[in-house]
Amino acid sequence: MALIELSPETQAPPAAVTAPPSYYYRRAGAALAVVLLLALGGAAPVTSVLWQRVGAVPVPAAADFQLVGGTLYLMDLDAEPRVLTAWQARPLRRLWSFTAGTGEDPFYVYDTTADFTMVRSGHSVTVLDAHTGAVRWTSPVAVQPASDRVAFAEEEIFRPGTEYDTESGDPGQLYGTNSGALHTEPAQRTELRGLDLATGAPRWSRSFPGSVFSTLSEGPETTVVVLTSDKLMLLSPTTGAVLRERAVPVLDGARAEEGEVVDDTVLVHYGSFGTGGLVTAYALDTLDELWRQDQPDPAGNSAYCPGLTCVRNSDELIVLDPRTGAERWRIADTDVFAFGADSVLEVQGQTRPLRTADVATGEPRIDLDQWRYNFPVQGGRAYVFGRPDSDRSTVFGLLRQGATAVQPLGRLPDLTVQCQAVPGLLACRAAAGVEVWAYHA
Repeated sequence: MALIELSPETQAPPAAVTAPPSYYYRRAGAALAVVLLLALGGAAPVTSVLWQRVGAVPVPAAADFQLVGGTLYLMDLDAEPRVLTAWQARPLRRLWSFTAGTGEDPFYVYDTTADFTMVRSGHSVTVLDAHTGAVRWTSPVAVQPASDRVAFAEEEIFRPGTEYDTESGDPGQLYGTNSGALHTEPAQRTELRGLDLATGAPRWSRSFPGSVFSTLSEGPETTVVVLTSDKLMLLSPTTGAVLRERAVPVLDGARAEEGEVVDDTVLVHYGSFGTGGLVTAYALDTLDELWRQDQPDPAGNSAYCPGLTCVRNSDELIVLDPRTGAERWRIADTDVFAFGADSVLEVQGQTRPLRTADVATGEPRIDLDQWRYNFPVQGGRAYVFGRPDSDRSTVFGLLRQGATAVQPLGRLPDLTVQCQAVPGLLACRAAAGVEVWAYHA
């Protein structure tokens, strides 16, 4: 709290002829509160305005939870069939529940918009009304919201009778599908669809021979990125129209096999993803070729770098310039996460934060060695860090993009390593169930 010291030389104002305006009393009341606070000292505990408990929801031992936006979702994994319950996080109150049609794994909230909640249940996705939990429609494959009203779906079509019998244990090449089933033959074709998010009704459809790579790009303009064995395309998620396309050449006798979108770059891999080999980079906005290089086989190195352009060799992770492919810096035994435009977060074992560093040079910036856990804030603009304290509580701090230090928040009176964060809210598994705390940056 900042205090303004009034100079002893300041003369008193003349007596008021009329009643002072209302703001005079507000200021006087505030000044009196400051005086009382200083006089009483520790006479009464003061609640932090940065860190306040919202409440707790009791949950079974086998239950899981997700905090998405302002909604807390609880998944009862012991129930047959599975049950999903939605709670408004602040103030904490139960909204609705949804009973799945199956007890299969996985069971979780796949994605959300302001009006719709997508639940993955086994191989299918059910789209619910986010306000009531009413079922809107069901898809046999995953759907991604491209906007508040349009969803995108990809479905591989296989020849009937080629689904692999998992009980047989028969050897041979198997082909995956985003519906979860395995097949003994490659896909005959892949269908891409734009769907009305409220009803599931088709808006557009395109078919490609064999399997393709497709995903929604993130950025100022959402597009559907499609890579076939000989072509790279950008489609409108609303109409399916081709916005931009280019041929993808055969290089050294090999065709493109896998795609990857990193920030504003499309990486095309020749050979199976994650095994090394030739990679070509294209600019996402123009599809112009930026660079190509032969990358090494990672040979079991499990380090990864979400949001960055990088390559792995057998014992290091190498951060690359996304526009040129030139090496920037190297690091061993560490995962590196993009954190804003000019920095990264270095993490060990995917959970323990080490430091932030300059994205261009790897030069260390903020030492995070005192923290033990990291919980990314939804939207990627901050991290909540946690560490156990000697009184068996968990202490939390917040690091925003561009900040020069971790801002202390407060503590939860339990030891916990299971937390999820969104802007302004943190949910953690604790003795009382799932605890929800509000924080202010």
